[in-house]
Amino acid sequence: MILKSIKLSNIRSYASQEITFPLGSTLLAGDIGAGKSSILLGIEFALFGLKKGEISSDSLLRHGAKEGSVELNFEISGKDVRVRRSLKRGKDDIKQEEGYIIVNGMKKQASADELKSGILELLGYPAEFLKKKDLIYRYTVYTPQEEMKKIIYEDSSVRLDTIRKVFNIDKYRRIVDNVRILNSALREKKKKLEGFAQDIERKKSDAREKANEIMELEKKILLIAPQLDEIKSRLSSKKESISKYEERINELNALKRDFHALESKLSALMHQKNGIKERMRLLDSQTDALKKELESAEFDESADFTGKILGKEKEIGIFEKEYRDSLRTLHSFKAKKDSINEAMEKILKLDSCSMCEQKVTTEHKHAIQIREGEKLRAVEKEIAECSSKENMLQEKLSKFRQEADLLRKEESKLNVIRLKKKNLEDKIAERHRLEAEQKESEEQIEKTNSGKNEIYSKIEKMQLIEEMYKAARQELDAISKEERKIEIEKTGLERDRNSVQKLILMLEGEIKEKENALKEIQNIAELENWIDNFFVKLMSTIEKHTMHRLHSQFNDLFKQWLGTILEDESISAGLDDSFSPVIEQNGYETTVDNLSGGEKTSVALAYRLALNKVINDIVSEIKTKDLIILDEPTDGFSSEQLDKIREVLDELDMKQVIIVSHESKIESYVNNIIRIGKNEHISMVI
Repeated sequence: MILKSIKLSNIRSYASQEITFPLGSTLLAGDIGAGKSSILLGIEFALFGLKKGEISSDSLLRHGAKEGSVELNFEISGKDVRVRRSLKRGKDDIKQEEGYIIVNGMKKQASADELKSGILELLGYPAEFLKKKDLIYRYTVYTPQEEMKKIIYEDSSVRLDTIRKVFNIDKYRRIVDNVRILNSALREKKKKLEGFAQDIERKKSDAREKANEIMELEKKILLIAPQLDEIKSRLSSKKESISKYEERINELNALKRDFHALESKLSALMHQKNGIKERMRLLDSQTDALKKELESAEFDESADFTGKILGKEKEIGIFEKEYRDSLRTLHSFKAKKDSINEAMEKILKLDSCSMCEQKVTTEHKHAIQIREGEKLRAVEKEIAECSSKENMLQEKLSKFRQEADLLRKEESKLNVIRLKKKNLEDKIAERHRLEAEQKESEEQIEKTNSGKNEIYSKIEKMQLIEEMYKAARQELDAISKEERKIEIEKTGLERDRNSVQKLILMLEGEIKEKENALKEIQNIAELENWIDNFFVKLMSTIEKHTMHRLHSQFNDLFKQWLGTILEDESISAGLDDSFSPVIEQNGYETTVDNLSGGEKTSVALAYRLALNKVINDIVSEIKTKDLIILDEPTDGFSSEQLDKIREVLDELDMKQVIIVSHESKIESYVNNIIRIGKNEHISMVI
């Protein structure tokens, strides 16, 4: 893993800053409180998110800022990775928002846990660290300054437990615990199996009894089989005999059907004959009545009433037109008379002319009255003449209409007589047709009656067959009942046999299951023995050997690094069984607390570097072996000890080393320097 760059936005004392990390050794230089460690916390937050008790949202988000973010770019196993996490201040708290991860240009939005899971997979860290503290990262890549000495001051049991977790050695203990749980489950299963299999002998005895029962049933079935065969033979012979009878019976039934059909036909023909006879009687009565009516009626067959009626209607039309014209003329004269009278009344009442406004004299009124009176008398004469003509025309119209009505009545009488004559002819024709139908009906009745008598004679001859058929059917029913009785008996025996066979199969299945249970009990006993006497001891031996190899390698590296950093012949060190540092000074054993500040830091740094080396060598899957971050590793070092850091960097032989320190002397032997300063409470690269 190689870090490339980090972007900090409103993180701790940073407002907005991008920092690029080169290869080789790099010093993050600056005064205490400038913001160097904030960069390292930003890197850890980008990788693993918030961690309870270590990296909180309150400590990361800049005071007063509503939101902040970290974007880290790094390379791992040839992949370019960019991961971004963000924080947002809410009403009551600060929450981590959804972020994203980009691997070789492929972007994926993800929640905080999903990002951590993806990073653990990229780094090669075990998946169980998703919900745990990232011990491997803290002991191989970056350990905060305040935690550098923590592991050597912790209680030995806590330190040993931490070492076991880092190297995943406690998996052997978990295996043993799980095996004990398995053993308990096996014992419980074994107990259940023993209870299940305890009645196996009784089941075998039941199976033998049922087998004997089947043998007895088979014997009975064999004895009844010949009886059934004999009865079936008799039944078949009787069915064949009945089949022949049935052919004759079918013939008889066909004759009976024909007989009944002829009876029905004969009845219908007799009904038809009676109907024809009644119809002829009725026709004779109606014909006689019509003949009498026609004989008493006088009529001229050649009379043309229609032409006369049309001529009369034409004359009526002419007079009706003349009458309407006369009425119009009369109405016109009457209107003219009313107009003259109205004009005379107006003039007599008039005092002055409406046009010239001159006074109208009595003489003038009288003259007008004389003139209009002459007009009025002439009009009244015309009215009298028109009224006289109207009366004359009305009388003629009435006379012509009466004459037309008389002609229509005569025509109607003639039409009725013609209709009766036609009706008489139709009835005579129908009488002739009915006579022919009656003759044909009598012939069919005679023929049908003859056929009926012939069929009845045949039926009489075949009556004996019905009695013989009934007797044969009774014998067949008796044999069938006997057959059903024997078959029921046989079916009952076979059903009992099948039931017993099912019971035997069920018992055999149970016996097989119980035998398998006995085998499984034996296998469980062997497995319990193997677990108790071999596997648990093997896990304990592997754990001891692993711890011994780890302790030996760790102890050698610790001595080597401490010798490199300290170079004080009066002081030597090693590790006891709990991986606690054991210090000897001038031949006397002493504790770490009795060492000077620089010596304590040396012991802690040597322990830290030895732990880093052992983890990288043993935990082969992790991909952070090219990077180490040292946070204030020289606290309390003398000038001579600071010079030893150059040797430490050379011996580390890593592609990327990042050192956080305010010691200026370190600047002389690192490849790169990134200076951090603070202005008005804002950290920045200077």
